[in-house]
Amino acid sequence: MLGAGVALVALLAAGCSSGAHAAAGRRSPSAVVSAVPPASGNCPLTDLPPPSGVSVTRPILAVKIDDSIPAADPQQGLDQADIVYDEPIEGNLDWFLALFQCGNPSTVGPVREAEIEDPSILSQYGSVLYGYASDVPAAVALAINQTAAIVSVNSGRDGPAYSRSGPHSAPYNLFADTATLRSTAVVTATTLSAPAPQFKFRATQVPTPAPSPSASQVSFTLGPNISYKYNADSNSYLRFEDGNPMMAASGNQISVSNVVIVWAQINQSTIIDGAGNAQPLPVLTGQGQAMVLTGGREYDGQWTRPGVTQALSFVDSSGRPIAFTPGTTWIHILPSTEAAYVS
Repeated sequence: MLGAGVALVALLAAGCSSGAHAAAGRRSPSAVVSAVPPASGNCPLTDLPPPSGVSVTRPILAVKIDDSIPAADPQQGLDQADIVYDEPIEGNLDWFLALFQCGNPSTVGPVREAEIEDPSILSQYGSVLYGYASDVPAAVALAINQTAAIVSVNSGRDGPAYSRSGPHSAPYNLFADTATLRSTAVVTATTLSAPAPQFKFRATQVPTPAPSPSASQVSFTLGPNISYKYNADSNSYLRFEDGNPMMAASGNQISVSNVVIVWAQINQSTIIDGAGNAQPLPVLTGQGQAMVLTGGREYDGQWTRPGVTQALSFVDSSGRPIAFTPGTTWIHILPSTEAAYVS
């Protein structure tokens, strides 16, 4: 079965072996798709033309956004992020690290606290404005302050950019005004720049996907039970959580051009929450197993990242760069023992 074969990708990352992995890989036709850098004048993280009034040379604004319980829904601005890291947090829950470079929502949230792995993830992007709720453990604050790439625009330092609103109680009602975050940061830092392109994209002459996709759905557990279903009309994947469509505050279902799963070693940090849960610490340097769903097809291969200041990149089973579809990318960090099922 296809689902069973794909599930073994995670087991292989943990050191097991099975011939089923080759069967899953046969659905990865990377040899026929050209992978090229973003076109000149397009957004470096999406290879799309920028929205009106947005410069492709502006820096990333990263914001930590909640996804842990229904009180965090619906999220504002998340559907406009260029890249989203879906990260495991303590208590077997997940939060989002959302990157807005060309994405241009006016408001984002609910904003939550930075996690210990965030400075390492953000270091690959050159210079980043980072918005988060300021009540963080000392070890996290120290890691952020010691990371040259990060300009902190948190709720303590840049309070006027943040406000509490909506029907939910704290901490699920903190939102940030993105224009104020950016204008505040310009005053305090003059070394901000646009990120280098992270992915290679499909060449413009590549035809549209076949009407019968070979990978129309993927499901796995990261906090909630998550699934993505391919929509051929939009050439994108619709996100579901626990069987329900994940809706943004805009009224749109979360729709993603590229769904990425990285299997990584996840250590337990020394940061313990009030319930006694340790904050997870994913190791996202080195290399590991990866899966990319794009254009209705599955590409099995590896993620690679030699060091914290170098970009996380993806190659297929033959070592060639995987060609992403121009648009948004969501990257999901799973432990090596967690299975993902594709059908």
